[in-house]
Amino acid sequence: MKIKRKTFDERTGKRSVEDKILEFDVKPGLKAGSKIKYAGVGDQEEGGTQDLHFIITEASLYFDTPLSLVLIYMEHPTFKRDGDDLITTIDIPLKEALTGWNRTVTTIDGKQLRVSGSGPTQPGFEEKFPSLGMPKSKFPGQRGDMIVKIQVKFPTTLTAAQKSKLKEIL
Repeated sequence: MKIKRKTFDERTGKRSVEDKILEFDVKPGLKAGSKIKYAGVGDQEEGGTQDLHFIITEASLYFDTPLSLVLIYMEHPTFKRDGDDLITTIDIPLKEALTGWNRTVTTIDGKQLRVSGSGPTQPGFEEKFPSLGMPKSKFPGQRGDMIVKIQVKFPTTLTAAQKSKLKEIL
């Protein structure tokens, strides 16, 4: 990343602007609020040089100020993040929740994972798949879990005949 910084030559008292190239790796799995610090690469003033801080945050745009740069990660369309865990939700019609269902879920790495229930499946049911979540930035090789939540979709209306049949069956 190329930055512009103000410099100050203490011998001559002259101020100028210089370009500086910074290279850094953003580790997989960094969480919102994680900080990366570069000591002494910010603007120079009489008596010292500012530190430059990179802060990982969740938003839809990125912006920078003279003292810090905010690196953004975008919200994923399928997964919600909870620490190192990833959560996805599957909608199941009531009929399948009662009689059984099968679905294929794609993991964050693009692998296909079969998820199923033999029925009845309760609303709010969750299944946890260890080590299929986000990489743990401070523990290389370790990952959080992937949690699949089941949301049972109920019909919005029933006819009198359907209600009668359900009362007989249930």
